[in-house]
Amino acid sequence: MVEFKLILLTYWGFYRRHFGLLVLFLVGLSLGSALLTAIQGLNFEAAKRYQSTTAMINHPISHFIRPILGQNYLPFALWEQLRAKGVTSAQPVLEGTIKTQAGQQLRIKGVNLLQWLNKTSAAQNVIAPLSRSQTAATPMSFLNTLYLDPTMIIRLGLDPDNPVLIFENAEQSMPVIAMEGLGKSGLVDIHVADTLLQANGQISYFEVTNDTADPQLALSIIKALTSTVGRVESVEEQAFDGLSQAFFLNLKALALLGYVVGAFLSFNAIKLAYTSRQTLQQQLFILGCSMKMLLKALIVELIALSFIAAIFGAVLGSVLANLLVLDVSSTLQSLYKLDRALVVSFDWWLVLLAFILNGVVLFGFVLMQVRHRHLKFVWLRFTAVFVTVFITGYYYFFAVTEVEALMLCVGVLMLFFIVTPVTIKSVFVVNWPTKNVVLLWLRADSSNQLSALSSSVLAMLMAVGAAISMQIMVGSFSDALDKHLTKRLSADLYIRVEDKLDELKNTLAQRQDIERVGVYWHAPVEVIKNTGEPDHIYSAKLMSFGQSSEYYSHLNLLGDKSVTPRHFRVESSYHGCLINEPGLLKYQFSVGDKVIIQQQNRYLKCVITGAFYDYGEQALAFVSTTDAMLSSTIRFQQYGVSLWLEDAKSASGIRDELMTLHALDSSQIIENRQFKAFAKRLFNSTFTVTSALNFFIILIALFGMWVSFLTLGRQQLEPITVLQRLGVSNRTLLGAKLLQTGLIIGATLGLAVPLGVLLGWVLLNYVMPIAFGWSMALTIDWSVLTTFIVSIFIAALVFSAIPLRKVLIRNTPSEHMHL
Repeated sequence: MVEFKLILLTYWGFYRRHFGLLVLFLVGLSLGSALLTAIQGLNFEAAKRYQSTTAMINHPISHFIRPILGQNYLPFALWEQLRAKGVTSAQPVLEGTIKTQAGQQLRIKGVNLLQWLNKTSAAQNVIAPLSRSQTAATPMSFLNTLYLDPTMIIRLGLDPDNPVLIFENAEQSMPVIAMEGLGKSGLVDIHVADTLLQANGQISYFEVTNDTADPQLALSIIKALTSTVGRVESVEEQAFDGLSQAFFLNLKALALLGYVVGAFLSFNAIKLAYTSRQTLQQQLFILGCSMKMLLKALIVELIALSFIAAIFGAVLGSVLANLLVLDVSSTLQSLYKLDRALVVSFDWWLVLLAFILNGVVLFGFVLMQVRHRHLKFVWLRFTAVFVTVFITGYYYFFAVTEVEALMLCVGVLMLFFIVTPVTIKSVFVVNWPTKNVVLLWLRADSSNQLSALSSSVLAMLMAVGAAISMQIMVGSFSDALDKHLTKRLSADLYIRVEDKLDELKNTLAQRQDIERVGVYWHAPVEVIKNTGEPDHIYSAKLMSFGQSSEYYSHLNLLGDKSVTPRHFRVESSYHGCLINEPGLLKYQFSVGDKVIIQQQNRYLKCVITGAFYDYGEQALAFVSTTDAMLSSTIRFQQYGVSLWLEDAKSASGIRDELMTLHALDSSQIIENRQFKAFAKRLFNSTFTVTSALNFFIILIALFGMWVSFLTLGRQQLEPITVLQRLGVSNRTLLGAKLLQTGLIIGATLGLAVPLGVLLGWVLLNYVMPIAFGWSMALTIDWSVLTTFIVSIFIAALVFSAIPLRKVLIRNTPSEHMHL
């Protein structure tokens, strides 16, 4: 035991003398795991978003009671009936948007705050701080208080010392109290929300928890009472979970790529520590320490460092996740209908995840040191090549799921991992047309250089290749989106009003300066495939824009075709209808399928006559004429009208005129360019997270390059000393080493370009259609790509030059120090 303790004390003394090495080691293990734990934290928070009710009571939600299809609210009588039956686990929520006196819009959620009187945690966290505040005039004043997230209080510009808010239709101010975790929505008592929203007792939905003696009995009572007025949905059946699955899978894959790049950095850091400790290990062995004790001490050391690095990685991951959470939440709310705020906090399970990942990296390093010579067997290399080619070829032909599509990306990456070292080595194998002694030494020295830089070269290849592929995917999506929005948003003006829409439509249709007036009708429906196979019901939305095909000219059918009258032709009681592209790629519908679109006892029979591009939408959507929707009696909501003008240049003038004539404000009538800019901005925000992850991955790769040259510098002290003693100047040596490094980095970046293009092609032709249901052409902006590659080349060269220069100066005799 004394021997073991002395070895550990010796190791600790080593790290105290080489504190920078310890920091480097911990950073190397922490950075990669930080990316993965950040994304896992976001994913975990999204998955457990229903662990607390809207009223912030810490009870998991099991079910929702929502209005029947075609209705927006549930009757107040349902709550009375539930309470009369003794069901207290179903609590109402009223949602809506209201304007403040300053003209700002705020989404509020009304809940039964009297629950707090029976919940200890809520009483401590909310009522106690309220009683100490200046606004607590009475013991029940928390019922007349608005609760906002601290970020929303700042965004609304309220006084931080005494925040109050006045609503547009309210006569008195409402005190505001900060509450973490509410996101962009305010929380009030349901009675206050009913008054502000003028809901007349109606309820948006109920949240059902298992906070009862017999949850199954309560659920059976709920289903019996809601059979005619509502729908009981399980938490697991929410649309968000299915739609956002691909989003989080791709983020997780990118974060895993970042961890692999970080693992290469960790290998470099471990290698640097290993080479620095070799002399110390030999001295301990000579002094009588047994190999068993040395190995035991090494294992304890690695476990301790892994745990410390895991804590750093989890903390850094939590910070990174909270930096990204606003962009992620915005994307999830806009595209996937997220109805909760995400707050990522430090969690010990993230530490456990990082610890396991770090342990895998460390174990892999030890295994490679023990079994390094086995990796040189030719048959093993050929086996690896054969398996990689086979797996890549298999997924090329048979990939049908998101995971299989991503495995194809892994296969392409592995092929380049095999090709890259051989290709770079060939640069130094060929004869160089020179007799310069330093250059010839440089060529002969390349084997040591490549061996020391192998992990960094592969990390750089992976990071840059992934960044290029994401650039290609984002650029291709942006080009496709521009064309899509130009076609889809072809009307000159869009008007949205809540009442008297038919009267407004008829008035506008009579104007001479308006060519055509379209509508936007929307209905939540269920769709059944009319086949001989067992029926499967899909949730979908049914849309309509007018009574004839001319109102659907903004829809771009697959193959860049236009909508014609035949697409809505009625045959044998089946109306013609269109389906969006995700319906074909994600839900396996086909043109020519006969379907039944239903809403309770109302239904519409239709045959799919065409499919249209629908970028940004992953849910199933059908389009039919207004006449077909009216004949089916399906309940729908009218969202507004679209205007095509005789002279598009007069849009601004007509907009101002219509605002005056029909008492519309600027938010109710929008020009085409404003609508298009808003849509473009929304979709661009979805790539903020991927761009941030790419940036971090490249930083990790560059840091790994720097660490590699630190290791290389220690290994080349002796040959550099010999050359310096022979009279070779530091400037010449630095220039030669930078030439060698430039060739290696240039060859790596040269291979990263085709790798990125291939990965981009896989993303667009496999991942995008399978995961999101969209297809688009591959486009490459070569000027942007060239600028990116040149920037990375210069940055990598600078990162490699710094440690080389330090080694040369440190090793230079005084008479030669002129670098």
